[in-house]
Amino acid sequence: MRSKTSLFNKEMVLQVGRNVGWISAIYFLALFFAIPLQIMMINSGENYRSFMPVQRLFDFQFPIQFIMFITVPVVMAIFLYRFLHVKQAADLIHSLPLKRQQIFHFYTLTGFAFLIVPVILVALITAVIHGVYDLNLYFQLEDIFRWTGIVILFNSVFFLSGVFIAMVTGISVVQGVLTYIMLLFPAGFTLLIIYNLGLMLYGFPSDYYQVRNIEYLSPISHLGFLEGQMITAKSYFIYSALILVLYFLSLSLYKKRKIEAASEAIAFNGLRIVFKYGVAFCMMLLGGMYFDAMQNEFGWLIFGYGAGGIIGYFAAEMVLQKTWRVFGRVKGLGYFAVGMVVLILITQAFAPYEKKVPELDDIKSVTYANHIYIHQDNRLAPKPLLKKENIEAVRMLHESILKNERLNERRMESQEFALFIYELSNGKKLVRQYTIDRFDYEKQLKEIYESLEYKRAHEPVFKISTEDITSIRINKHFTGSPLIITDKNKINEAFEILKKEIEQEPFTIDSYPIGNQSTIEIMSGINNYDHIELKQSYKSFIAWLEKNDMLEEAIVTPEDIDYIVVSNDSIEEEQFKEYPEEEITNRIMNDKNALKLSERDQVLSAIESAGYGWFNEAPYTAIFVYKNGSYKEIRTFSDNKVPGFIREHFKEDQ
Repeated sequence: MRSKTSLFNKEMVLQVGRNVGWISAIYFLALFFAIPLQIMMINSGENYRSFMPVQRLFDFQFPIQFIMFITVPVVMAIFLYRFLHVKQAADLIHSLPLKRQQIFHFYTLTGFAFLIVPVILVALITAVIHGVYDLNLYFQLEDIFRWTGIVILFNSVFFLSGVFIAMVTGISVVQGVLTYIMLLFPAGFTLLIIYNLGLMLYGFPSDYYQVRNIEYLSPISHLGFLEGQMITAKSYFIYSALILVLYFLSLSLYKKRKIEAASEAIAFNGLRIVFKYGVAFCMMLLGGMYFDAMQNEFGWLIFGYGAGGIIGYFAAEMVLQKTWRVFGRVKGLGYFAVGMVVLILITQAFAPYEKKVPELDDIKSVTYANHIYIHQDNRLAPKPLLKKENIEAVRMLHESILKNERLNERRMESQEFALFIYELSNGKKLVRQYTIDRFDYEKQLKEIYESLEYKRAHEPVFKISTEDITSIRINKHFTGSPLIITDKNKINEAFEILKKEIEQEPFTIDSYPIGNQSTIEIMSGINNYDHIELKQSYKSFIAWLEKNDMLEEAIVTPEDIDYIVVSNDSIEEEQFKEYPEEEITNRIMNDKNALKLSERDQVLSAIESAGYGWFNEAPYTAIFVYKNGSYKEIRTFSDNKVPGFIREHFKEDQ
């Protein structure tokens, strides 16, 4: 008859304490240093003046807290269930007259107690310090309780993940590695799938989905964001459910686990196949992702898939067989290759997905953008277009892109990201993204970009209330102090003119910026800064600056320039890579055939015509030497923008 011996006795608890108690002690000391000691240090002596209110206890030495939270629970699980991975210890424990579920409950609950006791002690000490120093102005007792609950919640997730993996493997090192892989897997695998679907399906919005809170799929990355925000009730529920699932699933696996599995990388035969092909598949996706990001060529993509799959397969075999002599086991690799070919063929059946463009009558609104905002509720995020003519223009652009799929895959002269977000009448959403050459779609883009609805949906100036503006600051390019406008009447005048300039601004593909490059910074509300380029084409705004005697403070004028040296020696991209800026500057400054400009009219013409960018291979390169600190700037003249007197000078020298 089985003995009624109970594991919950003093001797067994002390035995576990000797095994993992040191982890608990280190955890307590680290948390004590990070929070209570920091509070006392800040509040003592003169340091109290810098003690600012905090929103949560995670604000105190968060890097230390974060490292402790993600490592201590896993290390605790490894040392706690070390006996499962050592044959002699496994034989000893399982020879006791106890059911496996009793052993599991004791070790798991005792380990959990050693894990949360330091957290509770630190919380109590912090509460005492809060009362002694009367720190209600800096944080509340509720913040301490909230911190305690969140820490225990995440500790439980990490700890039970480690316990679960302890049941799956028979090697402690593998337990540690697999635990972190498991914790990162939801976010990492989702990212791999999304990225590779973007490679397989034309138009799949991989970039759009990559910023849709993937970080919250992993408790590790989620924990990393707790310094800046609080956990939601939904997250509490999900993690609590996960804790229960991990606990009872671990118990179920432990009951079925064989004692002989000690020292085996994977304790269950069925899971070995999942592990082997799972590692190969993930490594294949990672290889494709890496080589596509690095080379962006189809050949390298295929190489990445092949190399990643092979490396992953043999790496998994080495772990399972505990030897590097596994290269003769190629039969399974052949099965894997066939499976991947079938999977790729299946993705080709998604042609209707790639060709899908909603009908005009089914579209409620559409957002067209050339970049992605992480949060669509951001005040600067583009607003959807509602007018039928603009929706139709966006839809026609989408259809043109699909008709020219092969054209869009070649090397592009002027690349643009194109994102389409359709809100449909049935409440659904259709999202697609593409990379296009703007020169191929100039007519369609011009119709969209020049519409007032589009400009008002995208440009920051149309999302700012004039009453909220506190100042307008114009930063002069490289020279002098900025121009700051604080007079309310002048702010209103400048802002209205600026909005009209943007409304009337024509669309141009020319990505070769010329003239002055001052930036306008509009401050509104509380620490809201919006930046707008002061373009050479904003004639009315420049005239307003001149009328109010602000022009010289706002843009570069001939008075800021000492002289300009112009050479007909163009800078090619390879030269830019090979030579540093100083060497290129010296080469042009020492060119005997160079033209030196110092007359005001010529300098002004050069300022208004010169472009930016070193290696655009423009036929003329210039060095602008500023009076302020003798700063030297490299600028270029394109063949159709160069002033006539510069062109004539070099014609005479030929």
